Amino acid sequence: MIQLKEIDKYIESRFQRIFILKGINLTIQEGEFLTLMGPSGAGKSTLLNILGLLDEDYDGEYLFGNKNIRTMKERERSSLHKSEFGYIFQAYHLIDELTVYENIETPLLYRKVASAERKSIIADLLDRFNMVAKKDLFPAQLSGGQQQLVGIARAIAGRPRLLLADEPTGNLHSGQAKEIMEVFQELHQEGTTIIQATHARENADYGTRLINLLDGRIESDEKI
Repeated sequence: MIQLKEIDKYIESRFQRIFILKGINLTIQEGEFLTLMGPSGAGKSTLLNILGLLDEDYDGEYLFGNKNIRTMKERERSSLHKSEFGYIFQAYHLIDELTVYENIETPLLYRKVASAERKSIIADLLDRFNMVAKKDLFPAQLSGGQQQLVGIARAIAGRPRLLLADEPTGNLHSGQAKEIMEVFQELHQEGTTIIQATHARENADYGTRLINLLDGRIESDEKI
């Protein structure tokens, strides 16, 4: 599904290049549940952003299926981004001017899902995350944990082929965190490919593969 070849990401300083990622070679098969772990500054979020087409400033080759991301036209890359990828961000990235309901609806509008089906999908997600009473509230009226739940509901609403999650349970209490990881496990069993970056080893145990990063390099890559 995904192949990265010799990916480098660096900052040019006055006297030297400072590498954030160095020599990343990685193949991800469709249907894997992969976890990126490592200390702060190891390059987890940077690698996740490259995998998610959110960062194009790197050296090396990125193949998605049989398509080279680096040679794709902007419109084709944007279409792929909207149709195949779902994102869960550590900083929520909800749209402040939209209600909970409207935030969750956004990816379904991109995918041109019919109105009746949209309503059914959103109703199911609101019920699943106990957010029915909050559907008309705006992000500023929610707690951090509630905003994260909305972000997760939005990410999975369109049933993306690939789900990318950056510290998906970082703002949740242990009960909510377990619930979210069980949702991820269900999605994985249904065929969704999942890549998460986390500090929590217990989250990694829900997946099938663990990659440890250190100083921008892959230190280990093991099946779970």
